[in-house]
Amino acid sequence: MEKFLQIAPHSLAIVLSHTDASERALATDEKLLSHRVGYEIFANFKAENMQHFWNKKVTDAISDTFFLGWIDEHVLLIQGKEEHLGALRESWMRRSLRPPQGFFIKYLGDVSPISMSPISQSQFIPLGEILCLAISSMNSARKAVTQEALMEHLTICFPDLTLMQSFDPKHDHIDGPLKNVNSVILATYVGEEYV
Repeated sequence: MEKFLQIAPHSLAIVLSHTDASERALATDEKLLSHRVGYEIFANFKAENMQHFWNKKVTDAISDTFFLGWIDEHVLLIQGKEEHLGALRESWMRRSLRPPQGFFIKYLGDVSPISMSPISQSQFIPLGEILCLAISSMNSARKAVTQEALMEHLTICFPDLTLMQSFDPKHDHIDGPLKNVNSVILATYVGEEYV
């Protein structure tokens, strides 16, 4: 079993709410609501707080944090170095952290790192699947898909394919799977090529 990966360490969530005036403006123009994306709100948040020219810690923190996400139309996720996040926490506690225009900050808090459990890939890929991928790739590149060209493509694209090392020059090992792929109409044999 794979170990858990930690995603988004050193992150803050900023829970926003529309101000009454912005709520009324949005209600009159629904198109505006759908066009406000998280990154624009983050950029506005940064612009508002870069005006703290008297507090270099905050301006440094704001300039070095970056946008991580926008959840549920009101939670801004930001990430940065721990010292910069600390400056933002302190600014929030002193009530000097400014919200993006049209919002007020309801809450600001630390986000625990998100745990991700990677899903392992199988060591086995059905030969029919590999053949379909190879034929599709070669057709997209407008390459003729003869058995020889297919073997060359498979050797290049799937170098770890152990079956490839046991193929004989006549390619007897792929004839059966190619006929099977052809029989279910995933590829068509035309003359000497598969399409």
